[in-house]
Amino acid sequence: MKSGIRAIDIMNHNVVTCTPDMTVSEIAKLMNKHRIGGLPVCSESNLSGLITERDIMMKVIAKGLNPKEIKVKQVMNAPLKATADKFSDIVELARLMNDYDVSRVPILDSGKLVGIVTNKDVLVNAPELLDVFVERANINKKGKPNHPEAFGVCEACSEKGHLHFSQHGFRCDDCHTH
Repeated sequence: MKSGIRAIDIMNHNVVTCTPDMTVSEIAKLMNKHRIGGLPVCSESNLSGLITERDIMMKVIAKGLNPKEIKVKQVMNAPLKATADKFSDIVELARLMNDYDVSRVPILDSGKLVGIVTNKDVLVNAPELLDVFVERANINKKGKPNHPEAFGVCEACSEKGHLHFSQHGFRCDDCHTH
């Protein structure tokens, strides 16, 4: 299923970044100031990782470490598994977020960071993906869906309706039985 909506159409172009040598305390203040849950980590203009609120909580606070002493490079996610280029389709971005259990995807152009897309950006611009997001998240976490059916867009014919999950993905009643 292709939507025609691309990363370049929905991404935040003014990305707040940090460097690997900043302290966790410094970037926590930066995240709080800009009301964001994660920052791309850049060395010069090259993306080298990503740090999120979850990383701070799990790798610093929960371990009783001092955020004023811990450097971003010690706790950031690197290398990144989920990045996309500026022409990636919104459905591809949603799948990346689900496949890698992330809520933001850095957008690259010729290897340089040019933007970021969050799960909120995806859902605001393609609300029909919400049910697919939720159902895929349930499958990823439990190995199978909580319910045999969901509601959303069929991955075979693009019609909206009740969906069934199988080895072929999410299918409507018609496509599921054929």
